[in-house]
Amino acid sequence: MRKLRRKTGGISFLTAMICIAFVVIGILCITKYANINKQKERLMAENASLVAQSEALSEKLKQIRAQEEFGQDDAYIESVARTQLDMVYPGEVIFRVTGEKYN
Repeated sequence: MRKLRRKTGGISFLTAMICIAFVVIGILCITKYANINKQKERLMAENASLVAQSEALSEKLKQIRAQEEFGQDDAYIESVARTQLDMVYPGEVIFRVTGEKYN
């Protein structure tokens, strides 16, 4: 009959597997954490870009609304009608002066 010997000084297979499992889980956690941080930085940069774009669009909207209000002003409408469309009030006479000299 064989005598069973007790192992001395070594670690058991189960202990080695548990240690390997902890190392693998640790590496996976660190990798996942690094990916999450990269994604967070990317999203924060994208957010900053979108905020800047939103502010630019808000400013452009303000300008458009100001132009609409200015375009509804009677003085502006009259100015455009006189300068660009050559319109006059009834009874007005327009004299055009050119650079030519007559003898």
